[in-house]
Amino acid sequence: MSTPFTRRRLLVMTAASALMLGMAACSQEAIDGEAPEGETFTLVAGHQLAADTPFDEGLRHFADLVEESTDGQVTVEVHPNAELGTETEMFQAMQSGTTDVAIVAPGSIAEFVPETSILSMPFLVTTREQRDQIIEGPIAEELATSMEETTGVFPMTYFGGGIRQMFFTEPAQSLEDIDGRLFRVQPSEVLTDSFAAVGLEPTVVAYNELYNGLQTGVVDGADNEAVFIDSQKFYEPAPNILVTNHEVTIRPLVVSRASLDRLPAELQDAVLQAATEAGEFERNLEAEEDDATLQALAEMDGVTVEEADVSGAIDDVRPVWEEYAAQWGAEDTLQQIIDLREDA
Repeated sequence: MSTPFTRRRLLVMTAASALMLGMAACSQEAIDGEAPEGETFTLVAGHQLAADTPFDEGLRHFADLVEESTDGQVTVEVHPNAELGTETEMFQAMQSGTTDVAIVAPGSIAEFVPETSILSMPFLVTTREQRDQIIEGPIAEELATSMEETTGVFPMTYFGGGIRQMFFTEPAQSLEDIDGRLFRVQPSEVLTDSFAAVGLEPTVVAYNELYNGLQTGVVDGADNEAVFIDSQKFYEPAPNILVTNHEVTIRPLVVSRASLDRLPAELQDAVLQAATEAGEFERNLEAEEDDATLQALAEMDGVTVEEADVSGAIDDVRPVWEEYAAQWGAEDTLQQIIDLREDA
């Protein structure tokens, strides 16, 4: 006759056997690339801009495509406005496993993978056509491989497409006009050396202090995309916009390899395909908005927009490109980008 202890032991052994069989079945389904029926996954995604920007629309489009293509087995939570932290903090969180997907600028990734800074060096990538050749070709593939090997995080696609322009408190019609002017930069040696090479006096000012800095003369000018010149009303203290097209923004949409590997193969493929489609959607959206906003600024009373010849600046800043590329071991990458410029 069985004792209560023996019956409990039998029940535990039976339950354990059933659990092991279930885990084995799930493991085999994952090996076969199929998600167990009814199993769902959530990816946590973030960016630092507002909810009505192309970044946000692009990331939400990605979320919609993922949910649709996986029949709801994978959902993406979108967190705008730096809810998950700064870009650097989000990148670190992806390495530790608390964030899965994020839009992160090359400059923020450079803390972990220095050579990614090459994608945002002033006067290097100056047309969207060059940008497309970079992100669709071997240059992006090589950088992605390096990033994943170093950090466990890699780009699924690229957002961006706004083009950075300069703006000043005093009139400016050419680069000669701005020689010696105090120019706001982020705390970056690359940016400091690049803008100094074209005759500006780089001055570090926090972004949230820039408007006041322009008003009070702490700086004479700065740079940004037309959308932010407009939305932050920088054109009020600095209504002289100089179209230099000195950087086409490239913003990787990155994912943690560990997060992606939690998904069965068929769902991974769906997520990556959704990212590709969302990247194209966001780049087109951002380019359209950028062009329209620059035109709107040109039509504002009191605002002047002048196009600058930057060919001389490119010659001046090239030694800076070469110096930093050598530091990063990215000489081949730099030469590939220069070749794209010269072949255009």
